[in-house]
Amino acid sequence: MTSQCNAVLPDPMVPCDCDLSDFPFMPLDVARLRDSDLAANETPDACWAAVLLWSAAWHQVPAGSMPDNDAWIAKQAGYALRGRIDPKWKRVREGAMRGWVLCSDGRYHHAVVAEKVRDAWSAKLLQRWRTECSRIKKHNDRHGTDVRRPSYEEWIDCGRPTGQVLSMSGDGYACPGEQDDSVPGDSAPVSRGSCVAVSAESASKGQGKGKRQGHPDVRSNPGGSIRQPVPASDCSEIIFGYGLSLLVNSGTPERQARSFLGGLRKVHGDDALIDRLRACAQARPLQPLEWLAAALPPPTRAAIRRSVPVGRHGAAYAAIMEA
Repeated sequence: MTSQCNAVLPDPMVPCDCDLSDFPFMPLDVARLRDSDLAANETPDACWAAVLLWSAAWHQVPAGSMPDNDAWIAKQAGYALRGRIDPKWKRVREGAMRGWVLCSDGRYHHAVVAEKVRDAWSAKLLQRWRTECSRIKKHNDRHGTDVRRPSYEEWIDCGRPTGQVLSMSGDGYACPGEQDDSVPGDSAPVSRGSCVAVSAESASKGQGKGKRQGHPDVRSNPGGSIRQPVPASDCSEIIFGYGLSLLVNSGTPERQARSFLGGLRKVHGDDALIDRLRACAQARPLQPLEWLAAALPPPTRAAIRRSVPVGRHGAAYAAIMEA
């Protein structure tokens, strides 16, 4: 490894959390490559090794960077076998590493690769923001609320939130950091068949509009706030909004997370699952999927087969629980 003082190294060329691992394609400026010093001055073997390194770096985090580890770099370039570096690597290394600079984060960065990474990362964030705005619009249309869609700059400043539970009274947009890190309904138990708690202010807004008047199950807690059940369909929004975000952000693939939550819901019901999601938010485990699996222990295998209908959610949950 290269030993240099971090104080004299340049700053990284891309954001530290830049992740393009789900981008299968990397843009290649063919004219720029054809006319480059790399193509003009290096051997074909070195040029091919350079392209392999660009490709490997594209799926690193941060994208477009490589660790300061010569064995790793040689392997990605095709010059390592069974843990040993091919002696031929010494002949092509300088050419393959043309343009790479060791930065203060201890990783190699390449100015041209970083340029393409920043473009792709900006496009990815813009699409995420548009998707989040679309989700808020659907929430407003479904519930008659007026949760404001954030500007792109507001969304970035809030930490790029996605899938967070939205207000049922909502006339503004609050960053997740401005709210407590919990699932709605933490302050009191949830009755079966309903979920989500709303504040006294939002409950009062519902009065006079004909949407929530005369609901037989409105309760108050000692603090004076009113808990007003929301139709059971909104339980899905909590489970697959908050719960899905919780699992995906911890590294669980989205498809697996959906199947897992769907199986828990069918076996244990909405109330038990939402209660455990609240507890999980408070516990902040490193592996929430394993935490939830332990907190909602599965019944016997025979009971799983009886209680979970045949289908992709049921089959996935049963497979996870029986593993």
